[in-house]
Amino acid sequence: MNDLFKNLPPTEKIYETEGMTLEFNANVLACVPCNNGLYAIVLDRTAFFPGGGGQEFDTGFIGGSSITKAEQIGDVIVHYSETPAVVGNAVCSVDRAERIRRMEHHTGEHVFSGTVHKHFGLENTGFHLGTEYVTIDTSGPLSAEQLAEAERLANEAVRKNDRIEILFPSDEELSRLEYRSKKELTGQVRIVKIGETDTCACCAPHLERTGQVGAITIISAMPYKGGMRLFMLAGDEAIRELRRRQNALKAAGEMLSVKPNEVPEAVKKLRASFEEAGRERAALISEICEMKLSEQRKREDYRLLVYEKADAQIANRLGKEQAKGVLFFLAVFGQEGALRYVMKSDALDLGKLAPQVNGILGGRGGGKSGEISGSVGVPLKDVEECAAKIYEKLKREPAPALKL
Repeated sequence: MNDLFKNLPPTEKIYETEGMTLEFNANVLACVPCNNGLYAIVLDRTAFFPGGGGQEFDTGFIGGSSITKAEQIGDVIVHYSETPAVVGNAVCSVDRAERIRRMEHHTGEHVFSGTVHKHFGLENTGFHLGTEYVTIDTSGPLSAEQLAEAERLANEAVRKNDRIEILFPSDEELSRLEYRSKKELTGQVRIVKIGETDTCACCAPHLERTGQVGAITIISAMPYKGGMRLFMLAGDEAIRELRRRQNALKAAGEMLSVKPNEVPEAVKKLRASFEEAGRERAALISEICEMKLSEQRKREDYRLLVYEKADAQIANRLGKEQAKGVLFFLAVFGQEGALRYVMKSDALDLGKLAPQVNGILGGRGGGKSGEISGSVGVPLKDVEECAAKIYEKLKREPAPALKL
């Protein structure tokens, strides 16, 4: 495929200097079929960005042919379509909505990364413009306060509405220029300069002024390879996200009968109330379990707790006492279809006997010598009968199964 285009002149890259030019006229120099059923179309000039620098390729139309991909092969930009284009003059258009979205995010990333570099000395070590958000990887960590300050300063730079300059410096000029770059560059370097905010080597198309970005917001952050991975939105998507959050905060305030700015404190109080209610509920369930077991204190065979609202923590705590003086203690709890069991014994090596217990309970599980746990497959109504079967089975186990 590469040989087909080696004699064609280099494609004039409109997107390098005119990011907002999305409709243009061009001459179709070649249109050849590919092995995958697509047609490769080459123009003398193009506004289709072929992808690079963390940004995807453009789509759109060349005449009546829908362009599904663009890529650079040597000095030529190749456009791919399911239908051929007629050699000669063609009216071309780049998908405006997607291209503007990408430029808002990419320009916003430059503003934010330049701000972080300028004020906190961190490098951008990775960037990807996805379909849902932008990710930015930094060379070091940022505190919550620093991240908030970086976002504030970046939006301040947006409001300044600085002109975004595209420079092609000579080698001598480049040697005197301070600029950000993630890798060593050769050949002609393209520089994107944004006022005093950022100077960075970049191949992608950008907006004309920072004000066109509209807004920048960091939606989340996480530690990543000694630095941080930031999830950012810019432009219309940032504004929609901020509006969505505002509406959610307003709705939460209405449910809590407080003003939106009072929601965090109200939620804090509500959480404390829930935690206290949870502790009270757990204490009540534990008390009910003890009452159920009190009726079995005179038993010398085994003890059984069947209570849907119990849990493993309660079963383990009660089991330490209830397993004394009997062959085993068995607790079954949870909802039908998701029942669990905890079994304890001071007399048996339950780790070895787990397969027999699981076979009777119709579940799966295991553990150590004095304690096993797992799932229960039989209905709750059959648990008592199963416990009796387990007792009859285990009391006849040979001496090696006993913990002597």
